[in-house]
Amino acid sequence: MKPSRLHFYRTKRMKPTEPTKRNFITYTGSSMSPALKHGDRLHVVPYGSQKIRAGDVIVFHNPQKDGKIAHRVISVRSGGIRTRGDNNPHPDPILLPPDRVIGRVMSVHRGNRSRRIAGGWTGRLFGAALTARRRIDVWMTSLLYPLYISLSRSAFVKRWIKGRLAMHVLCLERPEGREMQLLHKGRLIGRRFPKTVRWQIRRPFRLFVDEDSLPADALE
Repeated sequence: MKPSRLHFYRTKRMKPTEPTKRNFITYTGSSMSPALKHGDRLHVVPYGSQKIRAGDVIVFHNPQKDGKIAHRVISVRSGGIRTRGDNNPHPDPILLPPDRVIGRVMSVHRGNRSRRIAGGWTGRLFGAALTARRRIDVWMTSLLYPLYISLSRSAFVKRWIKGRLAMHVLCLERPEGREMQLLHKGRLIGRRFPKTVRWQIRRPFRLFVDEDSLPADALE
């Protein structure tokens, strides 16, 4: 899974007594789902003299190419910082030098609501719980996949279910390109992010969606 890309909004003016500045960043992608979701605004604060801790969610410059990434710290070593997206199966391949870190994600703003992002031990426990849930999900998916495919190809499903699901595609122009969303009765059931090839469709709706029939012109 590719790392998520980030875009700066602007730097907010702070009171003179505050030693660090706050950045508000727009998050895109899915590598930190469900803690962070596409379109969230992240409140990021530089560490200054504070230590980076395992469990923190940080924003850093991509060490391999241009761009910024938000991932969780899973360990801090003498050789660098090991990070991973909560929704990724493996840690990031490169140890991150501390000077690449922009700051820690303190809170996320989604619509009119805001939520604090825990770090340290609380963040580590949250990340471990997500890892365990993902492994169970992968195991259940592999176990049920043959049945899933069989049902999706059955004449009953094609005739009685697929034809009765009213779905439509919504196109949204994002700064990084066009995002396509698949909706059923106003509910978001699938997404195709800018400059990606595959749709991400939620279960069990993938059972009833023929991806080949969905628009394929989202690439710029």
